[in-house]
Amino acid sequence: MIASTLQSTALAGPPSVRTPQEACERVKVQVATRGRFDLQVIAFCDMIAEEDSPRGYYVMALHSRRECDGICSTNMGWFAIRRSSGRVFEWDVADMKIGKPLKAGR
Repeated sequence: MIASTLQSTALAGPPSVRTPQEACERVKVQVATRGRFDLQVIAFCDMIAEEDSPRGYYVMALHSRRECDGICSTNMGWFAIRRSSGRVFEWDVADMKIGKPLKAGR
C-alpha cells in the first residue's frame, strides 16, 4: 500500500512546490519510487543556494543513511525541481545545468 501511495504521489503530486522543504520531499518520493526502495533510505537533501540555482528551480543532492568505515559517499545523485510544475530533472553537476527529466520507472 505504501508503494502505491508513493507512486501515485510522485506521478500526480500537486503541480507546484513553494518551499525548499516541499521540494526536498517531492524529489525524495519520486527518486524512491523510481528506484523501488524505501523512502527511509534517504537521509536528507543538500540544497544549492537559491542565488546559485536556475531561476524557478530548486537544486539539491540527495544523501542516504549509508554508514561505512573509512572514506565513502552518501550522495545518491543531484536533482532539480521546477517550482511551477513540480517536475523533477537530473542535475548536470559538471555543467551546472538542468539535465534529463526524471522518469517514474527504471
